[in-house]
Amino acid sequence: MDIEEISVIIWCWHDLQTDATQLRVLRVDTGEEVHLNESSFLLRISTDMDVSVTRCFIRHIASGREVYIQSSRKLQEFVKSCLLSAGGTTEPTDSDTTGV
Repeated sequence: MDIEEISVIIWCWHDLQTDATQLRVLRVDTGEEVHLNESSFLLRISTDMDVSVTRCFIRHIASGREVYIQSSRKLQEFVKSCLLSAGGTTEPTDSDTTGV
């Protein structure tokens, strides 16, 4: 079986001067910077409580291409503790459920 794999390290930080999140990506094997396309994504995380499965839906806004990633509830815990800043939430807000 042929397996192609790439490992990257991703640094994220909040730039206080621009009030924007900055991102830097490096290949682990070469140390070279990975240049990403300018793009926007919709990320939706849902949990099916009946089977304790968490699904992560990712849509590339410009092309409409979509992908699903499935994991255990640990995916949602990981997003909350490692990706969201203090006070961030993955729980739906009133506007998420009412469409307002």
